[in-house]
Amino acid sequence: MTLEPSKEPSVGEEFCIGAAAGLLDCCCFHWLDTAKVRRQDGRPLLMDLQTGGPLSVARAGGPLGFARASARSLYAGFSTNLSLKLPYMAIMFACNAANTQALRVLRDGPLAVPSAAEPAVAAALVGVEVSLMLAPLEMIRIQGQNCGAGGLLSATRAVAATAAPPGRAPQVAALLLSRGMGATMQRELKYCLGQFYLCGLIADAAAERMRATDGDGERVARDALAPQIAGAVAGGLLCTSVSHPDDVIKTRQQTHLRGSAKFDQYTGYVRAARSVVREEGVRALFRGAAFRCLLRVPLGLSLIMVSSGAMRARLCEAKKGQSS
Repeated sequence: MTLEPSKEPSVGEEFCIGAAAGLLDCCCFHWLDTAKVRRQDGRPLLMDLQTGGPLSVARAGGPLGFARASARSLYAGFSTNLSLKLPYMAIMFACNAANTQALRVLRDGPLAVPSAAEPAVAAALVGVEVSLMLAPLEMIRIQGQNCGAGGLLSATRAVAATAAPPGRAPQVAALLLSRGMGATMQRELKYCLGQFYLCGLIADAAAERMRATDGDGERVARDALAPQIAGAVAGGLLCTSVSHPDDVIKTRQQTHLRGSAKFDQYTGYVRAARSVVREEGVRALFRGAAFRCLLRVPLGLSLIMVSSGAMRARLCEAKKGQSS
């Protein structure tokens, strides 16, 4: 939804909108996150959390037990993902609002950015900003999803125990300067350009096309449901397609921590990419793409765009009511 600058939500309000959208997204689609991460590392989609092998009906005690075990497997690490998703989405929305306001303030100074480029620059900066928080938290989440490390506290302990060799850098510092930071920044820069810039452009184009088809310029707006979903699906597909190799590399680096036989293969972004391509081929860089590019992000972005747009509209109406 496009608002006048004077009517836009504040940074704090965008923080709350992002947190609420993140809660909805995580509850609905955590199972797709789990499937994507396991596919990227070549693990069973329905993984036995005790053995690391595939679930079986016999071991689970029959069909009913298999259904329960499948649900537990797909929602492994849910508490960790939720504790990641809420601050991640909240900070994303808040950073985008803060970046947008800062770029407007700089319009008359030497650091001015062309007004047409401001949304893209603000979105790209969000990708770099959120990565500083996201990389270590995703490493913790992956230990719960891929390695059966459980919830937030146990997964954090698992990461801390392998983050640095004994007698060297403190474990907390090693955790903050985590593996996969470079890959996370590259992925998030591309993803945030999609979410905060490209999806809006596509929604505008879809709205214009619907107006032309209907012959009713007042009937179809960018913030209508169909243009928002069109923007989310098309924008999500494009931005995830170009960023998926970054996501695969990040997952490999953060799954195989110190103590893993493959730890040294994934010590840096370039080395990890070369290792994957050399041993498994270029196609391995797109492993799990169907889950992320065709399902997870289009579905998640549709929910996020529609729910956040509705929240902004209600907030704007409330402000109008208070001022009148």
